Amino acid sequence: MNQQIRSILIEQARKGQPIAYGDLGLPHDTIAERNILSKALYEISKFEHDHHRPLLSSMAMYAGFTDHGPGFYELAELFGFGSKKKLTDDLFAFMQMNACKDFWQNDDNYRLYKDVNKPLPVYDYPFFTIDEITFLHTWGGRVYHKTDEQHLAAKNFIMSGPGRKTVYWSDNLVKLLPGFETFNWRMWSQKGWEDTPEGKIRVARFKTYTWARIYRKGDAYKDIFFTVGVDGSKQELVYKLDYYFEGNSKLSAAQKDLINKNIPKELRWKSIPMIDLQDYDWNKLMEISRIFIAENVHVYDKLIALAWGDLKPEEAFNNLLRKKEKPAGGVDHLPPINPSFKGTEIDFADQAIELKEIGNAGEELVKQYEKNWLTAIGKPDLADQVEIVLDGMGYDIKSFTASGDPKSIEVKTTTGNELTPFHYTINEYLFAEKHPDNYLIYRLYNFDDEMNTADFYVIEEPLKDLLFQPVVYKAYYRKVNAPQTEVVIL
Repeated sequence: MNQQIRSILIEQARKGQPIAYGDLGLPHDTIAERNILSKALYEISKFEHDHHRPLLSSMAMYAGFTDHGPGFYELAELFGFGSKKKLTDDLFAFMQMNACKDFWQNDDNYRLYKDVNKPLPVYDYPFFTIDEITFLHTWGGRVYHKTDEQHLAAKNFIMSGPGRKTVYWSDNLVKLLPGFETFNWRMWSQKGWEDTPEGKIRVARFKTYTWARIYRKGDAYKDIFFTVGVDGSKQELVYKLDYYFEGNSKLSAAQKDLINKNIPKELRWKSIPMIDLQDYDWNKLMEISRIFIAENVHVYDKLIALAWGDLKPEEAFNNLLRKKEKPAGGVDHLPPINPSFKGTEIDFADQAIELKEIGNAGEELVKQYEKNWLTAIGKPDLADQVEIVLDGMGYDIKSFTASGDPKSIEVKTTTGNELTPFHYTINEYLFAEKHPDNYLIYRLYNFDDEMNTADFYVIEEPLKDLLFQPVVYKAYYRKVNAPQTEVVIL
């Protein structure tokens, strides 16, 4: 398979733009050359189809982008999508193009599947189904009657279906998280009371959920953990940072209150809705839940120290980065530059010192965050190599991906909100342009200098995701009689 063309097609899907056959890097003037190109596109789409992903060759079209070649519809027919004529009439290629955009613009999919050489674990157990989640939703809360054959069958279905799969999820997940273990006793019912004409009686009710706890080895008794499982009431797969709050918890009332107040809102509930289940398999589920735990194990550690150590709340959550989703807002055009030309007194020295201090603090936070993350996923050797680089290199932090590939991180820190614009040097721009595959911007915002904390999100494709406005120029004295160049103010 031509991996270079596959990478081109993936990047085009990420951009949401088709590419002409002639721009794929293979000659296509003669019949023989076109046959070679067709074979390459066939192999790529067969690979994607075999892995239950949309057909990447749909991103390639005739010049002018009016239609796809007949070869695309022939291979779609070969893959069992229908007859060539009907697929052509239904504009199937354009439907696949949109499916490719949706799939590859998902950052989890891109990280998981862009590299064909990355070996994926083999999971040989059936994945969660919509029927199983719907079953939990339907039966949850019902009183269990052990003499009722239908109830007995429902119990066995839950234990052997979503219950057993939750165990499989957590058992395999901890294999990806060195130093962690799981508790996944498959309890399908919970005790309660039922009102009857004779008074209240003790009963067992079907649970609306399955769960498994994941925690550091030695922390089993501390009742603070990550949870994975199925929630039947909301009909979702769930992963979250949690604690045991029932009456028999080893946490005291004061400890529970402390933990409840300090678990970040965004970590309390992460879910995959039932309607999206078709887009997932074990590989994808393991990866996103592994990343969730690895990225937030430092919060877990602080909660443990807060509840069971001598740490005070104001001490526990300092020196901390909180990862957020990319903001939904932004701008679609650059704002006009309308200076007032009114004078004001500015202490540029103090301003520069303050910005430098904030910038340095942000870089230290990111460096430690990357070290913690790599250590959590079992890469302590890579964690030891994370460092702040010298000024002028075009980025700030040298780090690594989970597979060991280098990662160049530019850190931008502000005390403002997530949409505060930031300065970006020509050196940084050129480096990003030259290294698009391993360059990222970590945008830190809401920086608190007293607590040394900040929220942040990751900009994976800055030259695509950002709008740039020139605000400073480097001026040269023009040679006599040299042609004038126009200065453009956006």
